[in-house]
Amino acid sequence: MDSIADKLDFIGINYYGQEVVAGSGLKLVETDEYSESGRGVYPDGLYRMLLQFHERYKHLNLPFIITENGVSDETDLIRQPYLLEHLLAVNAAMIMGVPVLGYLFWTISDNWEWADGYGPKFGLVAVDRANGLARIPRPSYHLFTKVVTTGKITRDDRARAWNKLHGAAKEKKTRPFYRAVNKHGLMYAGGLDEPIQRPYIERDWRFGHYEMEGLQDPLSRLSRFILQPFFSLKRKKKLKKDDPPLVLQPLEFSVE
Repeated sequence: MDSIADKLDFIGINYYGQEVVAGSGLKLVETDEYSESGRGVYPDGLYRMLLQFHERYKHLNLPFIITENGVSDETDLIRQPYLLEHLLAVNAAMIMGVPVLGYLFWTISDNWEWADGYGPKFGLVAVDRANGLARIPRPSYHLFTKVVTTGKITRDDRARAWNKLHGAAKEKKTRPFYRAVNKHGLMYAGGLDEPIQRPYIERDWRFGHYEMEGLQDPLSRLSRFILQPFFSLKRKKKLKKDDPPLVLQPLEFSVE
């Protein structure tokens, strides 16, 4: 034991999303997309975290493994773009020189989620607990299989995943949400036995496109609402069908 007590083989990172702290609770930003368990979807955060941790610990000369990354989403409409955007974030960090040895998606099948019990659904595979624990692969399972097998994220797959999500948002569809929200828009850690319904958010949180909303106090939010039309310079770009696929860097790193 003494020979391995002071040795690390890799640095593990668990990353799910962002949380906006406000006083004693977590702020629910109405324009942000959230998992069923109340974590804001923010792929750029994984990229930034990898770069920051690499800078902080590069003297150790160790690779990173994304030991947990996933989203609770029974409908599977958020999970598909979530998966692709976070893989693109990892790939971008690798291009910047961050040594990433592996990526583990959380999780294979729906699980018991601490204080939330069997409520939030994290699995690439659904578990039917009323039917002998039958396993039912979700579309994200097949999408992840394709990415792992080919080592590529195609623009068609990316556009298809986003079209499904934005279609649900435009149709004002809702999905389960296992966090209570008070009149001040604050969430708390305790989960709900029965979920409330929250609409999908029509927002572009693709990797490289997400922008922080800023301060969440009433005055700042009102100022953004008034001034946003005058400062918005975003333009929607149409994807070209003939564009080549986005080839991921192989997760290979030799440790001496």
